[in-house]
Amino acid sequence: MLYKTGQRTSRLLTGINLKPLEHTLVWLLGLMVASGILSNAETRTDLPATTLYIVLLLMVINLFSISAVIIVALFCMGVLTSMYLYQGGFHSWDWTTQLLHSLAVLAAITFLALRSKQVSDNLRHKEVYMVGAQRLTQTACFGFRADLGRISWSEQAAQILEFPVDARPSVPLLLSRTHPDDLPLLLAGFEKAARHETLIEVKHRLLMPDGRIKHLHLFATPLLTRHGCFEYLGALMDVTASRQAEEALCRAQTQLAHVTRVTSLGELAASIAHEVNQPLAAINSSGEACRNWLSRPQPDLVEARLALERIIASANRASEVTRRIRALARQCDPLRRNESLNDIVSETLGLVRYELAHHKITPQIELAAFGAQVSADRVQLQQVIINLIINACQAMDAIDPNDRVLCIRTWVRDNEAVLEVTDQGPGIASDVLAQLFTPFFTTKENGLGMGLSICRSIIEFHEGRLWATSAAGQGSSFLFALPIRVANDAGYAAAI
Repeated sequence: MLYKTGQRTSRLLTGINLKPLEHTLVWLLGLMVASGILSNAETRTDLPATTLYIVLLLMVINLFSISAVIIVALFCMGVLTSMYLYQGGFHSWDWTTQLLHSLAVLAAITFLALRSKQVSDNLRHKEVYMVGAQRLTQTACFGFRADLGRISWSEQAAQILEFPVDARPSVPLLLSRTHPDDLPLLLAGFEKAARHETLIEVKHRLLMPDGRIKHLHLFATPLLTRHGCFEYLGALMDVTASRQAEEALCRAQTQLAHVTRVTSLGELAASIAHEVNQPLAAINSSGEACRNWLSRPQPDLVEARLALERIIASANRASEVTRRIRALARQCDPLRRNESLNDIVSETLGLVRYELAHHKITPQIELAAFGAQVSADRVQLQQVIINLIINACQAMDAIDPNDRVLCIRTWVRDNEAVLEVTDQGPGIASDVLAQLFTPFFTTKENGLGMGLSICRSIIEFHEGRLWATSAAGQGSSFLFALPIRVANDAGYAAAI
C-alpha cells in the first residue's frame, strides 16, 4: 500500500501519469520538435537559442530542473555575448542591437518558462498535499451543479463510498449507497441547492453492500455561476470513527454513572431502610387492628375494611419506594422524556428525608418552577440531586446542629429551569472551587472524586449547565439550569 501511494505521489510531483505507450509518444514528439528546431538554426548565433529552446522543451516533460534551465540560459547568453565580442560586433550598431534583442528575447522566454514551471510545480505540490490531507482526515472533495446535471468527486470520495476509482460519478450512484432511512436528509440537501442556498450541510449514513454502516458529514457552498447555473463545491467527511468513539464514550459514562448511583444508594442505606420500614410498620399495626376488629363477638366490618384499606395504601407506598430504588440501581441507556423539574425534586426529597433528619438538618424547600418541563432522564437527574444533597449534608457536619439549614429552590429564568442547593457549611476555598468538577479531585478521605464530574457530564448531556459558588465561611451553592421544553400556560406564566 505504501509503495502504491509513493508511486502516485511521484507521478503527481513529476506531472507524468501516462501509460508506457503514451510516454513513448511524448518522447518521439519531443525529439521531432527538437530536430525541427535544430534544422531551422541558420547560423552559429542561432545555436545558443536553439539549445535553450531544447532545454525548455525537456523541462516541460520534467527532465530538467529550474536550476538547470537557469544555468543553461545564462550559458547561452554568455555564448552569444562572447561571439559578439570575438567577432567585433561592437563596431556595428546592427550587431549590437541584434545582440540586445537576442538577449532580451532569451531572458523573456526563460523568465516566462520558469514562471510557468514554478506555478505548475506549486500546483502539483498543492495537489499532493491536498490528496495526502484527504487521506489522513478521511475527507474528500466533490462538486455538482444545482440542477444535478453534473456531479464529480475526488479519488478519496470514491474510496469513502467504496466505488471503483474509474466509476463515473452520478447522483443515482450516490443515492444507492445512502441508508434508506436517511435518503430524505440527502434529498433535502439537494433541494437546498436547487434553491441556491449559500450553505448546505447534511449528516447521514451509508449502507454498504456487506451491511456495514458509515457515518458521513457533507457540506457544500456555491463556488461560481456559469450561464445561470450554480456550481457547488463541497467536502465529504467520513466521521464513522468519531461517531463510534462518541458512542463508546457515552456507554462508558453511562456505566460510570451507574456505579456512582449504586455508591450513592449505599450512602442512603439508612434512609432507604427508614422509607421501607415506615409502611411496613403501618401494615403491621393496621393488620393487628383489623384482626382485633374481626375477633370481637360482633365483628366491626366497617373498621376492619378501613384497616384493610390502610394496609393496601401502605403496601403501595412500600412498593413505590422499592420501585424508585430499583430505578436508581438499574443500569440502562438514558431515556429522555418531558418531565416536571418540581416533580423530580419532590420525589427525590422523599428518598433523602431520613438522611436530612439523621444529620439534624432543617430543610427549606421552595419549588417555584411551576409547570416548567425539561427533556430529561428522570433517574439521571435524581442522581445529580441526591449527590448535591448528600454533599451539602456532609459539608454541614462540622457546624452547630442549630445552624444546619439546607435550602433547595427551583425557579424559571431566561427560558431555563434552575435548581439551587445551598448549605450553611464552611464554604469552599477559591483554589478548590476551580478544581471542583475535575475528575478524581476530592477533599474527602475516602472519596473517588468522580461524583461532581459525573454530575456535570449528566447535566451537559441534558444540554444544561452546572456550576458552584462559594465564599469561605459563608456556605456554598450548587446550581444547574436546563432548557425548558414544555410549559403549562397558566402556572408557567405566573412563575415568570
